[in-house]
Amino acid sequence: MDTEPEKIKSSSEGSPLGSIGVIVALVLLVPTILYYAMAPDELLKAGVTIFSDGRQRVYLADPARYERAGYQDYCVLEPRDELTIVQPPQRPDGSLLARVARMEPTVVPFCPPQADVFVRPHQVVQKQSLWREVRERLDRLFSR
Repeated sequence: MDTEPEKIKSSSEGSPLGSIGVIVALVLLVPTILYYAMAPDELLKAGVTIFSDGRQRVYLADPARYERAGYQDYCVLEPRDELTIVQPPQRPDGSLLARVARMEPTVVPFCPPQADVFVRPHQVVQKQSLWREVRERLDRLFSR
């Protein structure tokens, strides 16, 4: 009769390594997520890095420079394209001058490398979406 309680007791205890692993992961991830979600955005000033918020149509600052390549007066930014602010919002429409940080060549209508473009503040974000980034990394991890 004494053997049954011992069996129940030993099967419910299990190894504590799984629980310890979960606790360590939470201790490492929670502060990172909270900091990222709560960190304030910087002011839109020269030299600040921003990202395209989805596929956006933007206007070239010097369209004549890219006419030969087939561009008119605009180009298209891909989602999460990195930009560096050259000039903060000073125009009447609130747009700012930014430089495309991409170095590899593209095809028309996507923005050429190092092109200066006019973007409006609602077309860009200062931080990439944390959840989108996590989802894309997991997709890349499991698609291999």
